[in-house]
Amino acid sequence: MSNNTKFYVIRHCEAVGNREKIFQGTYDGEVSELGRKQLDYLSLRMRNESFNRIFSSSRKRARATAQAINQYHGLNIVIDDRIMEINAGDWEGKKFDEFPVLYPQEMYLWDNEPQNFVAPNGEKMADVYRRMVSFVKELAQKYPGESIVLASHGCAIRNLLCWADGLGFEHLAHEVWCANTAVNVFEVDAQLNPHMILKNDISHLPEEMQTLSSQKWNSK
Repeated sequence: MSNNTKFYVIRHCEAVGNREKIFQGTYDGEVSELGRKQLDYLSLRMRNESFNRIFSSSRKRARATAQAINQYHGLNIVIDDRIMEINAGDWEGKKFDEFPVLYPQEMYLWDNEPQNFVAPNGEKMADVYRRMVSFVKELAQKYPGESIVLASHGCAIRNLLCWADGLGFEHLAHEVWCANTAVNVFEVDAQLNPHMILKNDISHLPEEMQTLSSQKWNSK
């Protein structure tokens, strides 16, 4: 039996903020109607997967996703905000198309040098990377050989996948953005080295329920 810890890292379903092109960050918006339909497909996708633990951020969109994943499993969902979305400070709740005018320098960094990004009064991108990777390493050490689900957010997951892909943090701009309810799977071995298995998989969603292409900001 392998002592590798297996992680299913899943982005939340569509929220109203995604649909309205609002930067949500830590903002606790509601799940959209389409998002709830996505969760029905996700719960069926995860029905026959085997996992031991489920962790979720405290935001409604992540908790609803964790609950859908858990529908056929009956596990305790642990809330932990170390897998929260980036705190975007003054960007939170604003329309994404406002940023090039209001915050041109920060917008440039977001698009081109995300590793250097920090919104006014917000969290540094480097701190998101550190907390996500640190949390996964902690779980891998604590629960060797187990399978663990993390229900998290777009930017937070992008940082974690950068590490899981073996990219240096300085190459964050080259990492993919995950679609709503996308499933990512990787293992972490005893030396805390990651091994990617599956990335940004939305094969469980009908084409009309796939939302990433409509979210030009590809975030949160």
